[in-house]
Amino acid sequence: MSKSKSVGRAGEFLSAYILETYGVEVHHVDRDGADLWCKVQGSILTVQVKASSKPMRYGHDTKEMYTYHTPKTLEVDWYCFVALDKQLLLMKKSDSFETSKLRISPNEFNEVNQRRTIEEFMESC
Repeated sequence: MSKSKSVGRAGEFLSAYILETYGVEVHHVDRDGADLWCKVQGSILTVQVKASSKPMRYGHDTKEMYTYHTPKTLEVDWYCFVALDKQLLLMKKSDSFETSKLRISPNEFNEVNQRRTIEEFMESC
């Protein structure tokens, strides 16, 4: 298994574990662009998991950022962005950003934002 596939698979399992601690029923599917099917309040939501092992600098940037490839060809309800080194995630509705490459500051990955975005995810049903 390639390193990128290993990072992705680790992100999928970590995100499933964290979401289940919030009471979300999670099924790993890896089908039609979705990695997870999540049952929340009787609704099924499709989730694409994007994982990064650590933040990095790109080009002339002075700040390290987590970078995620987010192709617009996928038809999923939500994205789950995972920072493996912090063991934290952020949920974002798929139509809440326009870029095909999303960069997230390491400061955004914290317990408060994780809880807030998971609650938004759960309330979207």
